[in-house]
Amino acid sequence: MVNIRFLLCGIFTLFTSAALCRADSIANLAESNSKVIAHPLIQGFSQMFFGLHTDNFIELDEMKQNKPTQENNAESADSKDFNQNDTQSPKIKNKTLQNPQNPQNLLSTSKPKVLLIMDDLSKLSQIKALESLPLNITPSIFPKTQHTSITPKLAQRITKNGKSFMIHLPLEAQNFTQKELEPLKVGIDKQSLKEQILQIKRDFPHLMYLNNHTGSKFTQSKTDMKNLLEVFDELNLKFIDSVTIPNPASELLAKEQKRLIMQRDIFLDNQTNVAYTKKQLQSLIQKAKKKGYAIAICHPHPSTFKALTQMQKELNANLELVSPSELENFLRENNTLSYVRSPFF
Repeated sequence: MVNIRFLLCGIFTLFTSAALCRADSIANLAESNSKVIAHPLIQGFSQMFFGLHTDNFIELDEMKQNKPTQENNAESADSKDFNQNDTQSPKIKNKTLQNPQNPQNLLSTSKPKVLLIMDDLSKLSQIKALESLPLNITPSIFPKTQHTSITPKLAQRITKNGKSFMIHLPLEAQNFTQKELEPLKVGIDKQSLKEQILQIKRDFPHLMYLNNHTGSKFTQSKTDMKNLLEVFDELNLKFIDSVTIPNPASELLAKEQKRLIMQRDIFLDNQTNVAYTKKQLQSLIQKAKKKGYAIAICHPHPSTFKALTQMQKELNANLELVSPSELENFLRENNTLSYVRSPFF
């Protein structure tokens, strides 16, 4: 490990001097005048030296002995909901993880595993459009409210078709409100929180996974996120962080509690046009190939459906689209105890 660290130090120095001129090919930086220190490549190496271990990456072409992993360090920056663009993850050498006691559980193919989530679903027409796509996309539907009363029936339809669904749980945002969705707010007491989640579970008896809708204010509150995760544990539910801020409290809690919390790597359609979404899908393929897995989130925009239709063959050829439980099982079988997500941009 010492020799590897020295080698990485040399690589880090080399790439630091060349970071700006290589930015377009390595990370697709959103701004041409970004400082070297803010480059995702540099951030990636910094994370490695301050606690991010390469054991969290999974190389799919060859298998080695498994090792325990360390937890992610939280990032820090400012952001808003829904208006952030992703860039490609930094080039860090993948290190293979394997569970030698369960070889039958290892991949029989070199395709990386990707959880592709479609958020904001509340209409039958959206579910039918999703069903028409020859892609294994996981629908994340809104909880039942007076404005979304049909969603439990949508979940029943999805389950009967042998598919998994998630609940897109509204959490309080900093500068965004949707009163009709009744978000959980910062400062809610744990008992009230549990009662609301219990009602959601009653409405959706097959529910296992939830991800946050907005939540830039709620997900940065360590106290509220701790309560939410404890309630989820008590009710046998799992949280996937949509990452609407660059330093969600779930990362710190995952590190402190030594628990796996899956996180979004890339939004596919922050811009609602086909060309942009296809570019993001290409980025998703590259991200997944670099670390062996990824999570992407999209929305039921017409441009998104068109882009997915046009790229369905390429996606199926390069990726294995999986359900939330399949991705979690894959990570655990490979001793990936800390989800390594792409830099937040």
